[in-house]
Amino acid sequence: MEGYFVNRPQDCRERILDQMARLGNAVPENVELGYHLCYGTPRDRHWVMPKDLEVLVGMTNGLLPHLARALDFLHMPVPPDRLDAAYFAPLADLKTYSSTEIYLGLIHCDDHDGNLARVRAAAGMLSRFGIASECGWGRTDPDRVPGLIEAHRKAATALAF
Repeated sequence: MEGYFVNRPQDCRERILDQMARLGNAVPENVELGYHLCYGTPRDRHWVMPKDLEVLVGMTNGLLPHLARALDFLHMPVPPDRLDAAYFAPLADLKTYSSTEIYLGLIHCDDHDGNLARVRAAAGMLSRFGIASECGWGRTDPDRVPGLIEAHRKAATALAF
C-alpha cells in the first residue's frame, strides 16, 4: 500500500483484504481472531517506514465489512522515532467493534523514556489500548529477547494504575 512494490496489480488492496477476510472467516468462532498489520521486518527494519497509521487504519476499516465474525484484537507497529501525535492521528478514523482490543507496538529495547513518550502520544487518540513490541520476535536476534521482556516489564510497571 505504500508503493514499495512498483509492479503490483491495480486491485492489490482489494486482493489483500479479500485474503485477510477469507482467512479470518475460516477461524472458528471459539478461537480469538486478530491481525498483526506488519510492514515486514527483515533485519528488524521495516521495508517502508510508515508516515503514520493511515494505511493501517484504512486496511482495518476496509476489512471489517468483509468479516463474518468479530475481530478480537488488532496490532499496529510504531517505529521507535515516532513520539509525535501526528503518527497516531489517523486512529481517530479507526472503526472497530467495541470488543476489539487494540495493541500498539510501541515498546522498543533500551528506550524506556521513548516507550513512555509513545504511550503518551497514542493516549491522545485512543483512551484504551494495550502495549506490545513493534513486531513479532520470530526473526529478531535471540540476544534481544531479554531486553524486550525487560522493556515491557518496565513500561507496564510505569503505566500501572
